Amino acid sequence: MVVGSPFLIINQERLLTGSKAGQEILAEEERQRDQLRAEARALDASFEAEERQLTEQRPTLPAEQFRRLSDAFDARVVEARRKQDERAGALAQEFDQRRRQFYARIAPILVTLMDRYQAKAIFDETSVLLADQSLNITAAVIAEIDARGAEPVPPDAPTPGEKTDGGD
Repeated sequence: MVVGSPFLIINQERLLTGSKAGQEILAEEERQRDQLRAEARALDASFEAEERQLTEQRPTLPAEQFRRLSDAFDARVVEARRKQDERAGALAQEFDQRRRQFYARIAPILVTLMDRYQAKAIFDETSVLLADQSLNITAAVIAEIDARGAEPVPPDAPTPGEKTDGGD
């Protein structure tokens, strides 16, 4: 590590994937994605069974009654898929919020390490075209996150600077 360098480099993604707090966030995201996928598979199976039943009833129903049942079925499928898409979008927003909170929470660690290395700026490795890897402090940041026992941020916690309902 170069002390006194004006610039340092980190890999933000590795901070998330390499730290215990980040791994907990990622594990929770995966659990929630798995739950949403399982619900979607169950819904699909239910609709497939209902579609088979409707198809079997078709020869015994008057055309108008079958059309009403078929249209109602189609409307339920479209609505269920719309709701699943909304839930997936909301989940993606929640994941993004958690990650922003994680990075906001580790900002003081980055400031501490900037001071320790007498740096003026930290760049993400993905934004740097070419650099001496001795400037990369990702491992040191991960070690500091884990040493401080940084807890994962709860999904409903406000981000720093975000107003809460505390009567401001």
